Amino acid sequence: MIENQSLFSSTWNNASEEDVLYTRLSVPALLAALFGVTSFLVFMTPWFFFLSILGILFSFIAIWSIGKAEGSLTGLRFAQFGLCSSIVSLTAVAILWPTYHYGVRCEADRFFRIWFDALGQNNIPLAKGLTSPYWERPASDKPEEWWKKQYENNFLHKSIHTYTENKLIRVLLALGDKAKVSYYKTLSVTTGEEKDTVVTLYAVSFQNDNGKTETFFVKMTGKRSFPSGDIKSAGWALEGIPTFVVPDELKAIANVPDNLNSEKQ
Repeated sequence: MIENQSLFSSTWNNASEEDVLYTRLSVPALLAALFGVTSFLVFMTPWFFFLSILGILFSFIAIWSIGKAEGSLTGLRFAQFGLCSSIVSLTAVAILWPTYHYGVRCEADRFFRIWFDALGQNNIPLAKGLTSPYWERPASDKPEEWWKKQYENNFLHKSIHTYTENKLIRVLLALGDKAKVSYYKTLSVTTGEEKDTVVTLYAVSFQNDNGKTETFFVKMTGKRSFPSGDIKSAGWALEGIPTFVVPDELKAIANVPDNLNSEKQ
């Protein structure tokens, strides 16, 4: 008959170190879980996308090292959680931000065209008012009152003269509704904590006195911001007066006539 042994018997106490399995938590697994949680900051700004990348990287390192450790490492669930969280946040932001930027570009396009239409209709109060945030923008539905204020205030009077003396403004006012405005391309879309900024190129075409179509390009910069504490009331404003510009891909072509003339001379 085999004698029952107590837990405190000499045989139990004399167990070798090999019989006692020592385990420890994987550091990469903890880092994977940490980066997995913080990866959702990417919804605030896409610059945090590197957290998702680090979460995925440390997850694979943890899973590989835990599998190779033959039971001496734990933390597989942390690694799996970090991997899933990082993949979800990275995938979501890959869809969210392009969709958001597309919506911002569409809003900016509608706003920019209001400016072109205003100058085409000789509506200077509206066109100039678009350079200010909407909550600071003077009412343009009563042009007589607006013009009266411009002439009564020396600063405003000088400001309107400076605006209308701008070469681009004068050209668009002269062309009126003969100018055909077409979207050319978006140069940049940036998103900050309090505003979105869009830079867009437009092609403006018109027929000259000889009946030939001529085209020039206009660079528009608009910002979408909101009054302090009222994020739901965001609105657009122009950043300065739009300018003439030659797209980079057309600069070489634009310089060809000058080169030919210099060669002939």
